Amino acid sequence: MQTRNLDFALVGHNFFAFLLSIGLLNRGKKVLVLDDDRFNYGDFFTNSLTSLDVEFLKAWGEDGKLKPLINIQDYLVPSKVYFFVGKKQVALGDVPHRNYRELCRKFPELFLQSDSDMGVFSHENEIINFDNIYNDFCQKVSVLLFNEKSSSKLSMLFETSIPKDLQTKFLHFFSNFSNKDNLLENERYDFNALTYMTRGFFQNRLSVTGSKSEIMHLFFSLISPYYKLDHERLINDLLQEHLDKGGEFKKLNLADLKFQKGLVQSFELESFDGLIRPDKMAFIGGYPVGLPIKLKTSRSASYNCLNVEFTFNESVPRLLNDKKCVFTSPMKIGTDRPFWEVNFSGKKAVFNIIMAKKEGTKIDFIFERVKELLLEDMFYLFPEYKFSLADCKMKFTLDVFIEDKDYNAHKRVEATFKKKLVEVLEDSAPLLISRLKNVLYFGPYNEDSLGTFSSLVEIKRWRESL
Repeated sequence: MQTRNLDFALVGHNFFAFLLSIGLLNRGKKVLVLDDDRFNYGDFFTNSLTSLDVEFLKAWGEDGKLKPLINIQDYLVPSKVYFFVGKKQVALGDVPHRNYRELCRKFPELFLQSDSDMGVFSHENEIINFDNIYNDFCQKVSVLLFNEKSSSKLSMLFETSIPKDLQTKFLHFFSNFSNKDNLLENERYDFNALTYMTRGFFQNRLSVTGSKSEIMHLFFSLISPYYKLDHERLINDLLQEHLDKGGEFKKLNLADLKFQKGLVQSFELESFDGLIRPDKMAFIGGYPVGLPIKLKTSRSASYNCLNVEFTFNESVPRLLNDKKCVFTSPMKIGTDRPFWEVNFSGKKAVFNIIMAKKEGTKIDFIFERVKELLLEDMFYLFPEYKFSLADCKMKFTLDVFIEDKDYNAHKRVEATFKKKLVEVLEDSAPLLISRLKNVLYFGPYNEDSLGTFSSLVEIKRWRESL
């Protein structure tokens, strides 16, 4: 059997893995990327982007002369997302001024400053000016953050780069977190539900509050255009860049990981190509399933995602076709199923339900109850329509969401981007659990995650230090 030595083995078939691999290859490292179907990100994390994500990827492309990133717009489709807080619908994902005006109209107590007409935009020049300021900010701050070498300066650099007009609007929104007791009861419930749902959607973090950095990112995500990413086409083009630079790629599962004294010594693949000896490994995705490793236990509860596909006897109503909806209510916060998203198309409705992670949960045990609850929610949201169900399929995805119950998080001002990497532990036999020194993990289990944006910052930082 052939034995091969590598500098790095990266597990995860996603654009983060290829951005890391290409950076390492540019420094002369030997890199293998593995597509192991037991470990990756789910669709929540990789199939949508905000303006901050797009501009950061453009900056990455210009710096590394990577055509897929320089031309990232070619992989994007502008879209809308309809967030439902109870029956209150908030349509976001359009141009910035329309998103902000929508937030002011639906939640005036949270976004509209009482001493001004902000959010109204009665003159065309106000509209053009707001959109230009927002777009210029996203472009400039992304370049600054990409080029900043010190992670301790990133949060402050982000905040000090915000133009005055946007800074005033953000601070008014952020002030609600310390003034919740002054809100009327129904306003407070709506505020908590909106924060919880949108932090989950944009940041994979489940919380009714957040540090100043986290809420800054959330605010600019709420008023950002929303883009659907053709992830498969992007990673295929990045894979070609990876191969052109001398990298290797295998669409195979790890068959055998061997450990010694807290180190991965070697592994084999299902193809029986022989032993592969990496100096370091990195797992880039959600949570390892069916592998002899585990992540160090966090104090925070984790949630996973159940994908449910409804097929109806007739096409969905015209007003729902090709519509993406995200739903929660104040009553759902803190439950085992706090929110869900759905995409309607033709005769189908495809749901992603965020569910509390419970070991050993089988779909057969929850199938009928989940189907019943979803139909109840659809009747609640769309009572004017009747849905005749022909078929229903369910499967768990690889998405991971982390719950944060620090209700005083808004008092924290430390940099969100200064997060520690979660430790990876050997789990090859009962009672045999030790920290692996040459294995890294990148994904939502890292503390204070800001979804795609902070993962890009983290991958970029480690690309230069490994």
